[in-house]
Amino acid sequence: MFSDLWQNCAPRCLFFQVTFTRAQYTLAMSYFRMSNYFKNIIGHQKALQLLSSDLESDNLAHAYLLAGPADLGKLTVAKLFAKAVQTHHLDEEKAFQISALIDRGIHADTIFFQRDPDAETIKIEEVRRLLNNLQMTGESWKRILVIEDLDRLTVEAANAMLKMIEEPPQKVLYIFTSSNPKKVLETIHSRVRRVDFQLMPTDALRHSLHLRYRLENEEKIARVAELSLGRIAKAIRLLENAEHLEAYEDVCRQIRDFLARRDVAAAFSFVGQIHNDQLLTQVFLETALLVLRNDLRDAARAGDYRALETSTMRLQQLFQTRALSETNTNNRLLLENFILSL
Repeated sequence: MFSDLWQNCAPRCLFFQVTFTRAQYTLAMSYFRMSNYFKNIIGHQKALQLLSSDLESDNLAHAYLLAGPADLGKLTVAKLFAKAVQTHHLDEEKAFQISALIDRGIHADTIFFQRDPDAETIKIEEVRRLLNNLQMTGESWKRILVIEDLDRLTVEAANAMLKMIEEPPQKVLYIFTSSNPKKVLETIHSRVRRVDFQLMPTDALRHSLHLRYRLENEEKIARVAELSLGRIAKAIRLLENAEHLEAYEDVCRQIRDFLARRDVAAAFSFVGQIHNDQLLTQVFLETALLVLRNDLRDAARAGDYRALETSTMRLQQLFQTRALSETNTNNRLLLENFILSL
């Protein structure tokens, strides 16, 4: 219906005396779909504009790396970008059909690989299986492989991926995400188009959340914006999952109690409960950052130079712990050493 209206009215338009060809109409609709796919993404305007521009100008790279801290929505953007690419230059009806297949995960030419949360690495056997699938002839104008956490590839898997990126099969598009791009092989880095995703300032995040969740309590939105430390996807999960928010706030309370009372025994007991849970370990470190950052701000406002020095030292210890956590698999020892250093 929209298609008929567009084609019938365009030639007689009072403002634009233009006759739309079928190709021009299809291209215009692809631009509309691209912006429509990204309309619900909070922030990342620069990254989204880069991806949109590449597609709209038919200047796609053969491989993209969406890089930035965890919980920013990189994988969501990667999936939406894959959908936009696959529906590019298609008419409205065909684009709808393809989008539905991709949403259901059954589009033969769009492959999504998400690492098993319990697996620390992506092994070469998994990569070989994915790459073999790409060798098959597809019906779409692109065969797309989306891989989450590219930095988790083993050395052997990374070298196999590098070889494919150096000599990509015809029509193949790679879309990778990484929360730790420093661990991605430099040789891979040099052969992909990197798109950086940034943490969002707290005030901007609070404003964006308020616009999307108009029925939510403003105090809750402000609390979530503060707790999420600029991580957009985490903020959305906290707002939409009451149990997750409660658990997160409980960790905050326990860390604040420890920093106030310095009860090392209680802190060690707490670490014993969470060290095997990667999510809770992350919550512990991020909440510690939130608490220590607020302590530093309060000390600066009060002009308490002794407290300011103490807070600065504690933050330095936390930054060292977070850096080690990227390579150290013994979370319990790491967290216990952090507690003893405070």
